[in-house]
Formats: sequence, C-alpha cells, structure tokens
Amino acid sequence: MSKKNNFAAVVLAAGLGARMRSDLPKVMHFLGEMSLAERVIRKIADLGPEKIIVITGHKAELVEAELAKKLPAEISAKLVFVRQKLLKGSGRAVQEAMGLIRRHAHALVLCGDAPLFRVSTAKKMLGHYFRSAPDCLVMTAQLSDPGSYGRIKRDHAGGVSAIVEAADADSWDRALKEVNSGTYLFRVKALEKAVRRLEKKGSKGEYYLTDAVENILAGGGRVSAFRLEDATELTGINSRADLASAYAMLRRRKAADLLASGVTVVDPANTYIDESAAVGRDTVIYPGVFIKGATVIGRNCMIGPCGVIENCVIDDGVVIKYSCVLENSRVRRGAVVGPFARLRPLSDIGPCAEIGNFAEVKKSRIGRGSKMHHHSYIGDTEMGEKVNIGAGTITCNYDGVHKNKTVMGAGAFIGSNTNLVAPVNIGAGAYTAAGSTITEDVPGGTLAIARARQVVKRLSPRGGDGKKRTK
Repeated sequence: MSKKNNFAAVVLAAGLGARMRSDLPKVMHFLGEMSLAERVIRKIADLGPEKIIVITGHKAELVEAELAKKLPAEISAKLVFVRQKLLKGSGRAVQEAMGLIRRHAHALVLCGDAPLFRVSTAKKMLGHYFRSAPDCLVMTAQLSDPGSYGRIKRDHAGGVSAIVEAADADSWDRALKEVNSGTYLFRVKALEKAVRRLEKKGSKGEYYLTDAVENILAGGGRVSAFRLEDATELTGINSRADLASAYAMLRRRKAADLLASGVTVVDPANTYIDESAAVGRDTVIYPGVFIKGATVIGRNCMIGPCGVIENCVIDDGVVIKYSCVLENSRVRRGAVVGPFARLRPLSDIGPCAEIGNFAEVKKSRIGRGSKMHHHSYIGDTEMGEKVNIGAGTITCNYDGVHKNKTVMGAGAFIGSNTNLVAPVNIGAGAYTAAGSTITEDVPGGTLAIARARQVVKRLSPRGGDGKKRTK
C-alpha cells in the first residue's frame, strides 16, 4: 500500500444543528440530490482512504441507517460508525474515535456539514501534506469578511503559529483575513498526544479540535496551512439560509462548467441542474428548468422553460418545449415533446416522433415519426412507425387488477376520442373511427367503427307536454 493511501478519513457528523430548527439531524438535510453527509463521504471516498470513520451522535441510528442505505457497496465497505457518547465538541468526538484512528498513520478530519470542497482540491491538499510532512496541515481560506471563523496566525517562516477563535480575538486578530476551514490532516501519533491533553472550554464545557492544533504547536510540532484558491469551498451549513446559499453556489458552479463546455444556459441563476447531469455542446437551456439525477442530454437540443427532466436520456437534436415533465425515459434523435407533455417512467419516444400538448405517455414505446399531438394518454403500449393518434385517444390499460398491453402496427390511424380497451392489437395501416370504443383486435388495413349510430329526428311542433310550442 502506498504511503498516500495509509490514511483514515474522519467525518464529524454528531452535531445537533439547533439553528436548522428541524427534527432532522443537520447532516441529513439535502443539498441538491443528496444529504450533506452523503455528499461529503462520496467525495472523500474518491481520495482512496483505507477507512472512512463517521462519528455520529444526535439521532445516530437515523444517520447511520440512511447512509448505509444510500451509499454504494464499495464505499460502505470502508465505512465505520463511531457513536459519540458525550456531545461535547469536535475534540471530544476525535477522542472517542481514537481507538480506530490510531490504526492508521495519518488522518483527514473534516466536517460532515461542509460539502462544497472539490475532490480536486482535496487531492492537492493530500499531495501538499505528504510532500511537506507536517504534524498537522490546516485547510484555510482568505475571506474579505471573516465573521465568526477562527483566524489563522502565522510565524515569520509562514507556518501556522496559532488558531484564534473569533470570540477570543482582539482587534489585531480580528483584522486577520485568513481563516480556519475546520478541515485538517494529522500525523496520527501527534494527534493522539494532542487530543489526550485537551481541556474543557467555554460555558458548555466543550473540547475543541483547534486546541489539539495548539497542543501540537506547544509540543514543538510543525503546523502548516493549505490555502484554498476558491474560498467558497470551506462553506459550512449551520442554518436554512446557509443551505440555500450553498445550493446557489452549486448551481453557479454547474452552470459555469456547462457554459465553458459550449452549452447555452440562458439564465444560470434560475436554472437548476444537478452535478450528475451531462449536457452536450450547442444545446440551449431556458430558465426555470430542473435537470435532475443521471440525466444525459445530447448535442443541439432545445430545452424549453419551466420543465423537469429527471434520470432521462435525451438524444441529439431533440426539442423539449415549455412546461414538460419527463421521468426515467428516453427521447430519441429529432423528436419533439410538448408543450405541457408528460413522459412517465419507461417511456421511449422514437426518432422524429412528436408528443404534443397535454399528452401523457407511460411505459410505452412510440415508433419513429409517430404523432400524438394533443389531449391523449398512451400507457403500456408498443407503437409502430408513423402512427397517428387523434386528439382525445386513450388506452384503457387497467382492468382493475392488471395492466394490459396495446399494440399498434406501423401506419395505423387512431381517430379522435378513441378508447382502446387493452389487451388489444391494432394492425398495420388499420383505422379506427372517431369516437369508437375498441374492445377487439382490428386487422391491418381495415376500418373499425364501434360507436352508436347517429339518428336525426325532426322535432315535433308540440312540446313533450302536448302543448303547442310558442315562438
């Protein structure tokens, strides 16, 4: 095993999160598509630690169960939970986990509520740590308004000489702009000695991890700093306002990446694209769109405003007009969807097909060039090429017990307001008359008429009561 893999990642996830004003533990609140803790753990898993030690406390059972359920097996295999018995600060958390931490030569300690760091940044920090070999490396950032962050003091050689908490800072210290992020890399032998000497601080009698850094310095150890290029990466989540700000930062990052890759995002501040989504060059995305999950959108597409696309594959040259909702579906090259259309899971819209306004498709394959322009529902259907679906057509696919299948052959023409009672097969080139309720198979090349015959009667000059009508 290489030296750079001989480290444990320690995630501090025990806090109450009182400022969130929530029954949910803070680290379980969602930022985009995953919880704060899950987001942190997935990122550090990419760094290749031997173990990921997650220290839980407040509602530990819930936190542990949710993480075990959401994380993939290859990450879960490295995961170890330690329940903090005494919720008395970050220093106490590390003290209680030392039995596991001491099995490793090095430890990366970070907060479960600070998920905005980039994996590339963490890799740079690891590289810096193993090259310079300090007893402790502190991740820092330069802020124009340091606020409540602890200040970093440096010595003449550029090393860290102290971390001063904002509450304890004098006017000189408060003027410092470099702050502590709460992320550290430690040589474990130095960390163990330092946390052993921690003392209670403040009115709550807590043990602070920053004091461990002070203890390393006091014992003659070397502490250095790794300064972030992008200060937003240190952002921690302590309130709902922080959560909203962090989500906005993620949106800006994703939009910036897409713009740089050749995608037009008309209004980045009002477009919501998950980090896991991929979009091809020369696609245009209008405001109000939510692109969620593992969605892949090809090149030269137009995604109209105010829609939702979740876990879909959209091929090149597709047009999604405004106010459409697409879930777990495939839209093939050159197809047009919308406006006001819905594709429910397992729909497959063929090349150059057209799904129009107020049309809904569920678990169906729509053939190449087929058209379903308005006010129709197609469910559990296999549709051939160049089928025309008249307005108001529905497949009656549920008999109260089972979902049943409808098959439409190539070139079939379904008249307006047709009810197709499944299971039923409409042959290639077959027609159904408008207003029909089709309960039996229609052979190819035939016309099916299944409606009451129209009868026109002349009105009597007298009313139903036998009295003469008045003009």
